[in-house]
Order: sequence, then C-alpha cells, then structure tokens
Amino acid sequence: MSIKLRLLLSYIGLLVIPIILLVIVSFFARFYYIGDFQKEYPGVDTIHKAKQVVAERDAIFSTIKQTALISPQSFEDEDFLFYYEDKLNGFNSGLIVRKNNEIIYSPLRMTNIIEENPLPQFGEYVYEQSYPLDTTIKGLQIYQHDFFFDDSSKGSVFMITNVEPMMRSMQNFINMLMISTVVILILTNGTLTYLVAGSIVKPLNKLKTSANRIREGDLDFEININSKDEIGELSNAFEEMRKRLKESLDTQFQYEENRKELFTNISHDLKTPITTIKGYVEGIKDGVADTPHKIEKYINTIYTKTVDVDRLIDDLFLFSKLDLSKLPLHLNRINISKYMVDLLEELNFDLEKKNVMMNYENQVASSTFVLVDVMQLKRVIVNVIENAVKFMDKSEGIINFIVNQKDDYILFEIRDNGQGISKDKLPYIFDRFYRADPSRNSLIGGSGLGLAIAKKIIEEHSGEMWAESIEGLGTSIFFTIKISKSGDTL
Repeated sequence: MSIKLRLLLSYIGLLVIPIILLVIVSFFARFYYIGDFQKEYPGVDTIHKAKQVVAERDAIFSTIKQTALISPQSFEDEDFLFYYEDKLNGFNSGLIVRKNNEIIYSPLRMTNIIEENPLPQFGEYVYEQSYPLDTTIKGLQIYQHDFFFDDSSKGSVFMITNVEPMMRSMQNFINMLMISTVVILILTNGTLTYLVAGSIVKPLNKLKTSANRIREGDLDFEININSKDEIGELSNAFEEMRKRLKESLDTQFQYEENRKELFTNISHDLKTPITTIKGYVEGIKDGVADTPHKIEKYINTIYTKTVDVDRLIDDLFLFSKLDLSKLPLHLNRINISKYMVDLLEELNFDLEKKNVMMNYENQVASSTFVLVDVMQLKRVIVNVIENAVKFMDKSEGIINFIVNQKDDYILFEIRDNGQGISKDKLPYIFDRFYRADPSRNSLIGGSGLGLAIAKKIIEEHSGEMWAESIEGLGTSIFFTIKISKSGDTL
C-alpha cells in the first residue's frame, strides 16, 4: 500500500471512526441517563413515552382551564384541588391557586418554590392554545391560566413542573458526550498517527542506520525492509546501491591483489633470465670463458635470455593494453576457410621440425566470413599451438585443428595428445603467469601470459574461450568467433 493511500485512509479513519464510536457511546449512555431520569419521572423510558406523558399532563391542565371557565368556584374546593393534585403528582407537577394577590392553595412541596420564585402577575400570560407557552425559572416549567371567580375576584391557576432532573440529566449527557468526543478524538488520532507514522518512521530509521553504516564503509549487511510502498522502493534502491558499492570495492580489492601478484610474477620472471645473463657476463669478465668455444656459448646464452626478456616485456605490454581495453583492433572481413588454410600451412612447416603432426578438419561453408583483426587472430592460434607443443610429452605429437559452424558463430577446437591438465588446475590456465607446475620451472620457457592474452583477444572480438582436458590423454582449447554478414561490426 502506497504512503499516499495510507495517509488518505488515515484521514478518512479520523473522520469515520470517531463518529461511529460516538454513536455507540451515545446509544449506551442513553440507557444510563434514562434510568437516572426515571427516578424522577417513572414510566418514561423513551422519547415517545415522554411525549405521551407530556400530552397527558397538558390534557389535565386543559381540563382545569375548562373548569375555570365553567365553575371557577371549584378552585376553592380542596377535594377538587386534591383530586387534580394527586393526578399531577405522577408527572412531578403540582397546582397553585391564587385569588387576587393571595395564594389560597399550594401543596407543601411547592412552598419553597413560591417563596424563592415570584409568580407571574394576573394577565401576564393569556393563551388560548391547548399547549401554552411556558417559562422556566431555575429548573421550573410554569403554566398559567387566569380567570375570574364568581365574586369577580382575579384568579390564577398555575401548573408547575419541576424539570430540574431532566435538565440535570440532559446536561450530564451533553457533558459526557463532550468528554467522550475529546477522548475518542485523542485515542483515534493517537492510534492512527502511531500506526501510520510507525509504518513510515521505522523503515526510515532503518534506512538512516543503513546509510550511516555505508558511510562508515560497512557494506557486509543486507537492507531488508518488507514494505510495498515508496519506502520499500527506496530501500530496494539503497540495497542495490550497497550491492554495487560492495561489488565495486571487492573488484577494486581484487584488482589490487592482482596488481600485487602481477608485480611479484613480473619480478620473478624477469629476475631469472637477468640473473642468468649477469652470471654469464661475470663469467666472461672473470675469464671463466677462456676459449673461443666457451665465449661463443656464453654469448649465445646471453642472447637467448635477452630475447626471452624482450618477449616477456612485449607480452606484458600487450596484456596491459588488452586488460585496459586499449588495444586497437584493425578489423577485416575475411573468408575464414581460406585464411585457415594459409595460416596452418605456414605453421605446419615449423611443427614438422618439432615432430608434431597437424590434422585440419574444416566443417565450415566456403562462403563463410568473419570480422576479425587478422594479426591478433593469428596470435591466438599461435599461442595455443605453442602452448600445446611446449607441454607435449609424446614422442610423436598430434594436434587436431577442427573448425565447425554453429548457428551464428564459428567454433574453433585445437586438440592435442599431450599430458593433459588435472581438474583442479584446469580453471586457472587462462590466468596470467599461471603455470601448471607449482615449482615454476622455467626450463620450458614462456612468460605465462600466452593463454591469458589469447583469451583477452577473443573476448575483444565478442567471443568466448574455454578448455577441456583429460589428464594423460590431452587437452582441447575452444574459442568462438561470430559469423559476419555484410555491414556487420563488433
């Protein structure tokens, strides 16, 4: 759920939830206050019942008013007054009769009311309605009807209803609703704010902690925030950034380790021939080579080692360019079948001198073209073949060169019958300066960069190179080159 939708729902909840809760509270509170109200007004348990009771009370007062018109002298009859007083008592009401300015009838329970509240004067309220307008004095509801006694004296009959319990219950009900409203709003707002803010703040705090750890260089952890919103997307972006930073630092560390290893290997491979050269030069200087034959032998050895050093430097220079992808490729579109025939014919001459037989098998259509740097492709093939010859342990060596067409690329296989490579060493043969012989025996020569350079060149041609080997039977080196169509580029 998105943060926007979450906030919208929380706003709706802030409106709807308090209303629902107030309705529920009002529903149950009504029963409590009606019970309190019934102590003063027995039998009144619903609004409809209250209206019915009021109507009955008003009907009694209407009868009293009619009596005042027909038989005003009845208001001086105590039995008549007691009769209606008894009926009004159930409505928490009572009658007061005034003749001129003298109270001639008043129930005992109304005495304090008369003393504390002055009654309206004669003629102040004259209404013909069956439900006369009322006035409330300190919780009293007063109904007045004026008439004349038979002796022409001014008379007034009052029906007084004590509404203070009703007002008190209503005020308590209103106060309870106001307090409930405040409490409900505080609880609802606090709860929703805690839930919504918690779902936002907690993940943000995790992101803040993660950012601080990244800032301090600690990348060995995982940012895991299970949230399907904007914060979840942000955390995924942070996690991706952390992974890339870690990969970058790991790669940098590996480069640094490789650089150290490279310097070590270069130092070792340069020191061996230089030490040899130095030894032979000292031999000549010290007169150890005291015959023309020895001097010639020493000079030839010095020359051979110098050539090895020069070749090592050339290979290092080439590999560094390949490693930095700064070696320019001079691409040409060539017919691969014709190219292979010419190249292998040239190489076969040298292989015969080393008692190695070359077998060539071409399964590529004669009209197939590839886009390659001719000199660099030759370097790849020469490096692989020289490596095969170098480690040949058979008296009659055989190298099978097979070219196949696979979909949109050419698959080259150079297979020898040499000593093979063990499974634990096979994954490392394309590493720079790697030699299968852990003692780094340099008797067979070489810089240890031949296969590493070959693989880099093939990768620069958007191809792949790998090896398969069976120890004791031989090794196969595979590499691919894309087939070229007219107008193709790498």
